[in-house]
Amino acid sequence: MKILAAHDGSAPADQALLFAAEVAQKLGGQLHLVTVVPDLCLSSEEVSPNECSLISSSLEHDAQGGLKKAQELLTQQGVKALTHFKTGRPVDGILDAAEEIGADMIVVGSHGKHGAKRWLLGSVSTKVAEYAKCKVLIVK
Repeated sequence: MKILAAHDGSAPADQALLFAAEVAQKLGGQLHLVTVVPDLCLSSEEVSPNECSLISSSLEHDAQGGLKKAQELLTQQGVKALTHFKTGRPVDGILDAAEEIGADMIVVGSHGKHGAKRWLLGSVSTKVAEYAKCKVLIVK
């Protein structure tokens, strides 16, 4: 069984990651970890290319730090995971990673770093559950 845990550096994502690790251990599954860096410069005319580069670099640095933190959390639990790093819309990145690895299940937190936005745009976890071709477990 291939389990993909989506992680954005938030506390709910940590909870989902630990639950995914537990499931993978109990079922003898393979754990994959994905982090998606949003591309905030897509079709933006208000931000110069130079500013976009700085923003993207900063976001990637933060995401790499979050990925490292998640790996350390797993190591403390004695769990190994393959990591995947994507750029773009979080929902698309998660779904793309799941398809690429042939995931049997995606595990996501109920809300992430941008919880307030979900009232306007809908939550990432809800959209992943709606569009995924495999099982989705949302951890609260």
